[in-house]
This record gives sequence, structure tokens and C-alpha cells, in this order.
Amino acid sequence: MDLRRLQPDSTLVQELKTLTRDQDALIASQTRLVNQLTACLKAYYPVALDLFSKLHQRSTLVFLQQFPTPQAAQDASVEALTGILKQAKHPQPVKAASAIWATLHQPHLEADAVTTRTKSRLMSALVRQLLPLVEEIAAYDQEISRLFLTHPDSALFGKLPGAGKRLAPRLLAEWGDDRTRYTGSSSVQALAGTAPVAFASGNYAKAHKRYACLKPLRHVLHQFAWQSTLREGWALLYYRRKRAEGKSHSMALRALANGWVRILYAVWSNHGRYETAIFEAAQLAHHQRAA
Repeated sequence: MDLRRLQPDSTLVQELKTLTRDQDALIASQTRLVNQLTACLKAYYPVALDLFSKLHQRSTLVFLQQFPTPQAAQDASVEALTGILKQAKHPQPVKAASAIWATLHQPHLEADAVTTRTKSRLMSALVRQLLPLVEEIAAYDQEISRLFLTHPDSALFGKLPGAGKRLAPRLLAEWGDDRTRYTGSSSVQALAGTAPVAFASGNYAKAHKRYACLKPLRHVLHQFAWQSTLREGWALLYYRRKRAEGKSHSMALRALANGWVRILYAVWSNHGRYETAIFEAAQLAHHQRAA
């Protein structure tokens, strides 16, 4: 029988899974509001987009709330700008204030009075929604990190190259901690949608993307696969090889994620940890045997 009884996740994994998925929904809301805010600022306050590296950070939002128009920002002294940035807990308020003042007093595009009045009102409404949302997402990060570190598998997922504080808890939450759940790495690959599905009809045969899968698991594996190319040399080489074969970015990432699933299943099943040197040595030995 291929069908087996599905055991529920542990209480800790259930809570971690719910928190990470709920945070993803909040992040999606934040992204929507940031996109709206970006479009709004482009319409009447484009210089504001050059003042900070990120719109969705407290110092940026507090600054916009305090100086809702370009004229209000230009009229502020360096000392006033410094005070606002200190209030917003900017890491370098004095240096940032000087740079902001200099940028504001350079020639830049300005909108007419009607556009400035109407769009500044919309900007304020968006900022009032974003400020509490940014704080809630940060609070979720703290709780997710706390729960993640109490799990015995946190050392395994936390040490994965490129996983970081956001992806590691999601990998654990979506993968689970029941060692009897999967019959092999192929089970995880099918569940995650990283393994392609073969389709044939008459003389036509083609492999296509697996649509019936656990979407949050597939999503986090794709993100992790991409981040791993920034940290692991073999992962980047594999990704580039797939692109050279004519695969799209997403197809190459799915293939890389599929390989990561095999690696993760092996170390997870044995309660071990991923080590680059051990994997590369095993990979070299396999290539030598194949040759």
C-alpha cells in the first residue's frame, strides 16, 4: 500500500508553521503598501526615494510622517533632521541627516500644488498603515526565532548556507520533524513540487512542472535554492549549467531545489548536519566512479 496514515506535526512545528505562514501574509500586505507608497512618492515627492535604502523601515516612515512634502523637508535644519532620525532609532542619525540635507538641497523634480496636497494626504494614510505593520512583522520575527531555537532540528536548518533567520524556520516548519513521514527523498520532492511530472500522449512526451504540491514548501525551497547560489560554489555552478542548457531561471532553481531535497533528506534522516566539505568530497567520489 502506498497510502499511509499521516501523523500530525509536533505542537512546536504546528505553531511555527502557523506563525511563519501568517507572517508571510503580513509581508505580502507590507509589499502591497510599499508598492503603493512608491508610486505615490514618484508622483509628487520623488527625491524621498533617494534618501533611504528601504521604504519599509521605521526611520523612513517616521521621516515621511514628519516631513510629508518636499518643501517641509527642505525647510528643516540638519539638527531637526538628526532629531527625527534619533527618535526613529536610525543607526547613524548624524551622518544620515547630513546626507539627507545635502540631497534635499540639490535640484530635483517638484509637482504642482494640487498634486502635492492630494498625494501627501495619500502618503500619510499609507504610512499610518505601514508603521504598525512593520512593527508587527518584527515582533513575529522575534517569536519565530525564539520557537525555532527551542527545536532540536534548529541546528540542522539554521546552518544551511543562505538559509538565514527567515528561511531556516520556514524550512523546518514546512519539512516537519516526523522521521517516519517520508519513505525517501522522492516523497519530499513530490510533496514540494520540485520533481517534474512526466506527461505523454501518443507520440508527444514532455516533463512539466508539478502543480499538485505543498505550495509553501515549494516556495521556501526555491528561495533557499537561490540563496544557496550566493554561498555555495557547487550550487552556483549547477544553476549556471542548467541555464546554459536553456532552462529558465525558475526551472533551474527547481532543479537545484530538487538536489537540495536529496541532501537535506540524507542529513535530516540521520539527525546530522550539512557540511560543504563532506558533500563536495562525496560528489567528487561519485564523479570518479561514474567516469
